[in-house]
Amino acid sequence: MNDVTELQAIAGQASQRTVNARRLLDAAWTGGALTATEFMEKTGLTRATVLSVCRELVEAGWFQKVADARAAGRYAKGRPALRHAFRPDAALVVACDADEDLFTVAVADLHGVELTRVSRDVSAMRGALDRRQTLERLVDEALEEADVTSERIAAVVIGVPAPVDPEGESPPADDAEDYWPAMNPGLATLFEERGWTVRLDNDANLGALCEASDGVGVGVRSFATLLSAERFGAGIVVDGRLLRGTRGGVGEMRVLDMVMGVEAPHGLARRARWELRRLAREGELTGELAELPEEERGAEAVFSAAERGDATALQVVDALAGRLAPVVQLLSGLLDLDRIIIAGAFASSAEPVLRRTREILSRNPTQRWAELVPSQHGADVVLRGAISAAIADVRDGALLESSVDG
Repeated sequence: MNDVTELQAIAGQASQRTVNARRLLDAAWTGGALTATEFMEKTGLTRATVLSVCRELVEAGWFQKVADARAAGRYAKGRPALRHAFRPDAALVVACDADEDLFTVAVADLHGVELTRVSRDVSAMRGALDRRQTLERLVDEALEEADVTSERIAAVVIGVPAPVDPEGESPPADDAEDYWPAMNPGLATLFEERGWTVRLDNDANLGALCEASDGVGVGVRSFATLLSAERFGAGIVVDGRLLRGTRGGVGEMRVLDMVMGVEAPHGLARRARWELRRLAREGELTGELAELPEEERGAEAVFSAAERGDATALQVVDALAGRLAPVVQLLSGLLDLDRIIIAGAFASSAEPVLRRTREILSRNPTQRWAELVPSQHGADVVLRGAISAAIADVRDGALLESSVDG
């Protein structure tokens, strides 16, 4: 065998070992401990290969040996089977929801279990440097609270309310607020010096990933997750694939400026506050909502009062449904969606406005509109999506430089 052939043979052997290791890793990632026989059934590999690769995965830190099956009560006699389990603490991830008004950071293991979560109000903050420094400090605070060193972090995902291209950049501002650059002041480079793998993504896209993996989007082929609180933004899945676009702009709702009856991408929570202030100015604010302090008059208070039949709350619900219906019609008609998921902090209480919106849509019985449902993740939808995305990044990169190839 010449040198080239020998090197090719060694490379091929290493590659096959990696393939085998990934198959075992995938088989064990989300479940419990498995015996060699169970690994064989799941992967089709031989017993000798399974046992050899399991040893290597233990050495690499991905697997651990667990209490034998006899101790667990599975065998009454005979030699107990050796079992191996995936270690969800083999690496950790950091997830960040860098919202306009609130930063939230979580540290989680590879099963998505949060070790800690910290938040910071940034509603008065618009400076790029301030937002960068605040997010970095909040991540450090989360690591300290979880008693975790930077070396254990295998992936970081940051969600922002702006379109994000594959390089982590957002487009120049297209409004007087400089909104997109303000929301993404170069956050993709924030942790370069730490050597972390960082993914920056649009918040609605992360919401869609959350719903697709652990929400009301599971098993739904085409759906939109519509963040609906302060601004509308949609994470869109068509034929099982999250749509992004060249510059990450799929799902941006600036198009609502041109939709009659909507005229702006402002979300339901913001619209609810505006309606209540208008009614107060005009002396028409009555009932339960009039008795509340102004700072407590929000979307959730409106929806709660509407469920009890409060006339002013029902009037606000009608106004909100009148704006939501064209958004549903636009997304549903253009993309032929099966479901639109209303997401955000108030989603679980939004049934009054969803019910009224469905009534408006039903006036055209010849048109099939997407099913309109609330998310069950509330304010956590973006953060949980970021955790899922970070875990997926670790899983995709697992063993690429592992000692299993050594």
